[in-house]
Amino acid sequence: MPEITTTRTLHTSQEKAWAVISDPSRFEEWNTLHTRWGAEPPTELGLGTKIVEVVTIKGVVDTIDFTTSAYDAPRYVQLEGSGSTGSTVQLDFTVEPNGDNACNATLHIIFDSSILFGPLGKIIQKAFSKQLDKSLDKLSELVE
Repeated sequence: MPEITTTRTLHTSQEKAWAVISDPSRFEEWNTLHTRWGAEPPTELGLGTKIVEVVTIKGVVDTIDFTTSAYDAPRYVQLEGSGSTGSTVQLDFTVEPNGDNACNATLHIIFDSSILFGPLGKIIQKAFSKQLDKSLDKLSELVE
């Protein structure tokens, strides 16, 4: 299963970054993979929270049923899900303090899907990496 990790130093408090990351209603402001919600999202994440998110990567649309499988505010949340394309996804968001009024935000994704084999698989993996980087860039612009 492919894994991708990307980290950015954000020039804002851990709490401010966490407030955006942990609020599903704000995903569309920074999460570049997010297309729309498959069902009305909760206002905040917590252990066991279920959300249905539609994501698009390189024109491939996948509706993923996520469950919050780990939650340690304001530091860490893990979403695990399965998608309409047969995909499985684990998405980890981590926010660690980094000195005065700064924090490190990390996105880590583990994903598996039948479409990841062959030439399309390499294209999808590169696209995931670019989109995670863009997501953290947008998050940085939003909270700083």
